[in-house]
Amino acid sequence: MRKQNTVILFTKFPKICRVKTRLWPDLNHRECLELHKSLTTNILRQLKHSNKYNFVTYTTAHNSPSPSLGIKSKQQYGNNLGMRMHHAITQELKYAQRVILIGSDCIQLSIQSIETAFDLLTGQNDITLGPTQDGGYCLIGMKKPCKFIFENIAWSTPDVLNQTLYVSRKKSKRIHLLETVHDIDTIDDLNELKKLNKLPAWAEKFARTH
Repeated sequence: MRKQNTVILFTKFPKICRVKTRLWPDLNHRECLELHKSLTTNILRQLKHSNKYNFVTYTTAHNSPSPSLGIKSKQQYGNNLGMRMHHAITQELKYAQRVILIGSDCIQLSIQSIETAFDLLTGQNDITLGPTQDGGYCLIGMKKPCKFIFENIAWSTPDVLNQTLYVSRKKSKRIHLLETVHDIDTIDDLNELKKLNKLPAWAEKFARTH
């Protein structure tokens, strides 16, 4: 029998000059790496302390993104971001009734948001999405694999969410959108969160506001 709910943390393996590259040169390469590690550890600690669902990490290398927490990881497979996410979700749906995939870039994404997304999938919704302020999303959940939702999407552009909604509705899928939140890709994202008083104390040193 399949377990009920699984969360996938989908992230890059922490390697200098390979993570948070859009924050350079506002942050140096070591600061970019430190921020990436801190964001990943922040969400992993929250997931580890919740007993309401299973969770697994998928990274760009077959190593844990946070070895100190004793968390194992699986490797991402696919020739682009969409196919890598599709592969991870499809694999976990073999063992779970509902799967939610999240990124590590969103400080505002809470355990409560994840629980709400699972509750919405328990009903008639086919897909849940957690929109971000830049036109993308930081969370996607489903009950059955939907390969089409990851195909022909202009990844890393402001059109990601709208394109995803278009193809989903074209296939008559029932979608629920969570509240829009900020993710962290650029120095402006960090500065905006600090201005809104939504940046945790541990992350304030990375902002560059005066």
